Amino acid sequence: MTKNKKRRCTRREVLKGAAGSLALLGIPNGLDEKALAELLTQYNYAPKQRNVPLGTARGVFPGRVVWVRDPRATRWGGSRESVNDQWWMDKNTDQKRVDAMLSLVLRQVTGAATDEEAWRIIFRYYGQQSGHAGEKKYQEGEIVAVKVNMNNSKPVVPTNLVNVSPQVALAMVRQLVKHVGVRPTDILIYDAQRDIWPGFLDHIWSHYADVRFVQRDAPDPRYQKHPAFGEIHGLEAPDWVLGQSYSADHFDDARYVPQQVMDSTYIVNLALVKVHSYPYAAAEGGDEGQTGVTLTAKNHFGSIKGPGELHSIINTNQGGIPHAYSPMVDLSASPNLGAKTILYVLDGLYCARRHMSYPLHFPNAPFFNRVAPYENSDWPASLLASLDGVAIDSVGVDILYSQTKNNLDENGHPRILIRANADDYLAEEALAGDPPSRTKYIQDGRQVTSLGVFEHWDSDESRQYTRNKDPKNGKGIELIYLPVT
Repeated sequence: MTKNKKRRCTRREVLKGAAGSLALLGIPNGLDEKALAELLTQYNYAPKQRNVPLGTARGVFPGRVVWVRDPRATRWGGSRESVNDQWWMDKNTDQKRVDAMLSLVLRQVTGAATDEEAWRIIFRYYGQQSGHAGEKKYQEGEIVAVKVNMNNSKPVVPTNLVNVSPQVALAMVRQLVKHVGVRPTDILIYDAQRDIWPGFLDHIWSHYADVRFVQRDAPDPRYQKHPAFGEIHGLEAPDWVLGQSYSADHFDDARYVPQQVMDSTYIVNLALVKVHSYPYAAAEGGDEGQTGVTLTAKNHFGSIKGPGELHSIINTNQGGIPHAYSPMVDLSASPNLGAKTILYVLDGLYCARRHMSYPLHFPNAPFFNRVAPYENSDWPASLLASLDGVAIDSVGVDILYSQTKNNLDENGHPRILIRANADDYLAEEALAGDPPSRTKYIQDGRQVTSLGVFEHWDSDESRQYTRNKDPKNGKGIELIYLPVT
C-alpha cells in the first residue's frame, strides 16, 4: 500500500483558508464553520463533455446498460408520515411486475432467451474476466452475497425514507434460487453499516426462510425474530477482519471487511438511483451529505467497518477537490469486494435526492411524473442492470442530472441538486491505470487498469451514447431503454 506524499488538509484548515479568500470578496470573515461550509459547498455539477467515452467497456455486449421502466409496478400514494401505507408494502409495490422487470433486464444485458441462459452467460463472462481456466459455472455451495443499500433502515420503526426495496431484493433471490440453483442458505444479503428493518427481513424470509443476513449490530431479540423460527435466526453482526487496502492514504477501520463477505464467492451489487447531498432538507432532517451521488461504487461504503474515515476525501468541503484520489476505485477493484462482482443493478423504483430522503418524483423525460401535490402515485419505477459498473453509474448520473432542471418547489428551490465533482470518481475508475489524479491504484499487488467505460449521453431528450449512435465503431456505452406499456 502506497501513501500520498501530499498531506490532505483538514476541514478546519480548508475553512480557515477559505475565510481569508472570502474576506477579499467582501464577505465577512466572522462566519462560523457551519456558515463557511455552506458557502463553500457548490451544487453546480454539470457534465463537462458528452459522447466522449473514457476507459474500456466491459460486458458480453461491451458497455451495455439496460433500463426497464414499468409505472404500474409502483402504486404508493405518497403519504410520507404514514406507518400503515408505506412505499415498500406489497400493496404499493407490485412484486410480480418487479420480478418481470428483473427478468427482462437480465435477458437484455446478456442477449439470452431465458433467465437460466442469462445467468450461464453472466458466470461465463465473469470467469473470462477473472482468468479462470475453462468455462466458469456456478458450483453448489458457493456463496452469493447481495450488497443492498440500507442507509435509512431502522430495526424498530420503519419509515418511508428510501432503501433498496424488498421487492427488488426478493426478485434477485428468486433468480438466484430458481435459475442459478443457489441454495437459500448460500445467499447472504448484507449492509454492514446499517441494521435491517423487520419488513424487509420478513418479506424475504416469508418466501425463503434460510436466506442469511448481515447487519451492523447484533440482532434485536424483540423486533428481528425470524417469523418461521420464533427466535433470532439467519441474522448476525459482521465478524470484522482485515480485507481492504487503499492506494493513497492509510486508514484504520476502513480496512476491515465482514468475514461473511470474505467467504462469499460472488457479489451482486444492488444499489439505488440516488443523489447523496441536498442543501434544503428541512423536511428530511440531518446533514446535507458529503458528495454527489450514491450508486453502485459508493454502495461498498456499506461493506467496510469505517466508511466515515473516507468521507473527508469525497467531501467537496474537504479533500474532495477536482480530480482527487477516490477510495471508490480501490473498493471497486478490491479482490474481496468489487472484483467478485458478477452483476450491477440499480433499484430506481423510488429514487432519492439525498442520503436520507423520501421517494422523489421525476418530472422530466422520460418519466413526466407529477411533482405537486407530493401525494400522488407517479414514480420513476425503473430498474437498471449491467456487467459494467462504471457504465451503469454513468447512466445513473445522467438520469439524476436530467431531473435537476425545470423542477422548482413552492419555495423556488430546485427539488434536486448535485454537488460539484459528482462524476470525478467515474473518470478515475475508467482511467484507473492512468487516472486524472495521477494516483497509482494498487490492488492485490497489481496496478489497477480500467474498470469500465465512462460517458455522458448526448442530451436529456434523446439519451444516446456512442454505441447507440454507431453500433459498429462506438467505444462507449450502449443504453437500451425498455418502457413497459
